[in-house]
Amino acid sequence: MASEVQGSNSTIQNVIQNNKDWVAEVQANNPDYFTNLAKGQSPKLLWIGCSDSRMAVDVLTQTKPGDVFIHRNIANRIPSEDLSALSVIEYAVKHLKVEHVIVAGHTSCGGIKAAMSNSSVGILDHWLRPVKDLYVANQQEIDALPEAERADRLGELNVIQGVNTVSKLPVVLDAWKEGRELYVHGWMLQLHTGLLKDLDVSVTSSKQVENIFQLN
Repeated sequence: MASEVQGSNSTIQNVIQNNKDWVAEVQANNPDYFTNLAKGQSPKLLWIGCSDSRMAVDVLTQTKPGDVFIHRNIANRIPSEDLSALSVIEYAVKHLKVEHVIVAGHTSCGGIKAAMSNSSVGILDHWLRPVKDLYVANQQEIDALPEAERADRLGELNVIQGVNTVSKLPVVLDAWKEGRELYVHGWMLQLHTGLLKDLDVSVTSSKQVENIFQLN
């Protein structure tokens, strides 16, 4: 049945064929590439970004398989109670020992725009509620901007909140206590230019985190 579906669907056929072509090209240049890739991973970066199909991390950063550990969801949220996000961060920081955590949003984000409206988007209403709260908390600043810039500013504030959340996690604070170099960054992908914008909100040590969050 699976082969019949693949055979009748040009989109799926193209994906499978593209994979075969890529494997052949890589092996022609480096016969041991996949053998070495299968031995393990040691990425230096953890990327926490949006699920948007335009946010192709390896393409926009020109990185290769094994370079970046990735977690993605709608509107690049990092809820402190989300076991999926927390598990990824725990594994990346504690076991893979990444050196950089990048919280990355992007312009023209559909999730951010949905959070700013009164239109229901189903189960996403629950997921986006904290973003809506963030908008309300900063509404005066955001609404003072030209309408075309408002969603992108909320997207930036959402990234900044994500950086703050990550930097307060016990696994991150423990890494700093151990003397490890670990940096938490906030970036925005500007889709209209393709460039990454550093929001200049990086947290580089526990000294930048309020004492109340540094548990004994």
